[in-house]
Amino acid sequence: MTEVATLARRATAGPAQGFAVWSAAWLAGSAGTDELLAALGEWAPVQSVVDGDLPDLLAELRALEPHTVRLLLPAPGDARGLPAGTDLEEAAMARGEVVVFDGAVRSIALVPTPEAGDVMRWQAFWHEPALVDPDPAPLGAAEHELRDAVKQAPSALASLPPAPDAAADPRSTVMELTRHLGSHRLPRTASERAHRVLDSAGMVEAILLVAGTENPYAGLTLASAQGGDAAYRDLWRTVRAARVAAVNAVCREELRAF
Repeated sequence: MTEVATLARRATAGPAQGFAVWSAAWLAGSAGTDELLAALGEWAPVQSVVDGDLPDLLAELRALEPHTVRLLLPAPGDARGLPAGTDLEEAAMARGEVVVFDGAVRSIALVPTPEAGDVMRWQAFWHEPALVDPDPAPLGAAEHELRDAVKQAPSALASLPPAPDAAADPRSTVMELTRHLGSHRLPRTASERAHRVLDSAGMVEAILLVAGTENPYAGLTLASAQGGDAAYRDLWRTVRAARVAAVNAVCREELRAF
């Protein structure tokens, strides 16, 4: 596996993003099942479901008639939107991504797990009553904060202490990873702003992922949570918030026709 492919597996631009936007389009009738499966195939050619199969899961999602499809990117200290103390919270926090479908009386949440052999396995969780959707972050506000993050990223990351044997010039890796993270397709109805926010988030995330490789301990310990490391963690928070805002805005637009 190439360095870019390895880094991409740690990115927030994961299969939950693909399932969120394309299942919303599928539910709204603007995308077919083949388009949904093709989009998921960008992350793994084989899709499976724990204790079930994908056609049955899709039928359950259709029967749920969800009024909301949303991406969550939980991280330590940020489990918003997840029911505390549940198996769902544990699984979603461990993976760092989950797509949630909220119906009238219950929610279905899907957590992806990559497995050997290019298989993506989805674990489904049912929760009654339906989960409460936190107030969605306005896409415009997320874009504004992300624009500041783009400006801050180079100086913030320059303050991180270099790791031993760090590559002299990781810029080519950042550029290739940025292109890779921006290659995942969105439904035709996705707005220009959503595309723009996801592209910018991918650029900042590529820098962060490469910087994490150069300095693998950045932001991971309480003792190092100062200076550059604190800025590193803040940039990750901004990236996650921006990606969630953009993906969920696309989902809302799709479901207006549902």
